[in-house]
Amino acid sequence: MKTLIIYDEQGYILSKISGQPIPREPVGVPFLWMDIPEDKQIKTTDGIGVDISVTPHRVILEDIPLSEIEQLRMAQSATDSTVLELMETILLGGM
Repeated sequence: MKTLIIYDEQGYILSKISGQPIPREPVGVPFLWMDIPEDKQIKTTDGIGVDISVTPHRVILEDIPLSEIEQLRMAQSATDSTVLELMETILLGGM
């Protein structure tokens, strides 16, 4: 979904707007239209989320960190795999 990102001359994000109806583009302030992938988020440091050192300016994106539930699921999956490998080793080693 297209997102309108309004920022100041230092790259500080003033507003992020998306959805319907499509917002009107601002006049007199810098802005970008951006399609932000579902697995990404805008990386802000002290409110700065737009890299103004490059032309054209670009939004700084980062991966969305895994939620605690997703981290636990990955850990459980790794544990399950290890247990299965140990069981196979014990069963095949005992023959």
